[in-house]
Amino acid sequence: MTLSFDALAEQFDDQRGLPANALRHLVAFVDGIARGRTLTIVEPGIGTGRISLPLAASGHRIVGVDISRPMLDACARKAATLRVEERVTLIEGDATAIPREDDSCDVGIFASLLYLVRDWEGVLDELARIVRPGEAVVWIRERTERGGALALWDVNWRTRVETAGFRHQAASPTEDEILAALQRRWPDVMTEPLASWTFGQSVGQARDGYGERLRSLYPAIPDDTWSVLVQDFLHWAETSFPDPDGRLDGQVMLEAVVA
Repeated sequence: MTLSFDALAEQFDDQRGLPANALRHLVAFVDGIARGRTLTIVEPGIGTGRISLPLAASGHRIVGVDISRPMLDACARKAATLRVEERVTLIEGDATAIPREDDSCDVGIFASLLYLVRDWEGVLDELARIVRPGEAVVWIRERTERGGALALWDVNWRTRVETAGFRHQAASPTEDEILAALQRRWPDVMTEPLASWTFGQSVGQARDGYGERLRSLYPAIPDDTWSVLVQDFLHWAETSFPDPDGRLDGQVMLEAVVA
């Protein structure tokens, strides 16, 4: 069983895109692995291509797999805009059953994927099958630390949502579980820091259109309940954060975990 981001395809890059400096470090890292070669890189869960398309722009060949047709369509449009479509092959399919031959790719790469897939170890098994022995499988890990104001904002939103009957699931697998699973398949695993940056927005920006931005993440909550929930939260937010120019910020650390 997998989860799809169909409803988020058009806004995904706005929410999860990497800064230009981070992309430069990511591309430089993969180019270092290449050692002058043109790599064939497979990315299960390619989504809109935020990770792999910059690598295609650096000259590498990309095989991207995703179960979401809207995400793949967005990726294809971006590839055309970047004029790298001839180096990008997009496949609509399951990350645990990638239609590629054994030992047919040089590098496997994945980012925020495994928590979306029930048989997440099956994704790693596919990468072990497809990526040539002696080459690299790279987990692009984004570690996030919320500042105090943002942490308070988030915990109050989550509390209200759960009061309405929604239950947030703990992230599974955990980062430690992913690392252990990588080490079972590839004993030599190293972590390389790539970049870090501050993210966030003003309180006014966060309040503006808040309910509309988050609605697709909570489809099980009825519309009337959702409306009351959002109004209640925004009233709390206005009282707790009266300055619309106040900041809700955090820090992201981008790392490459290489097996």
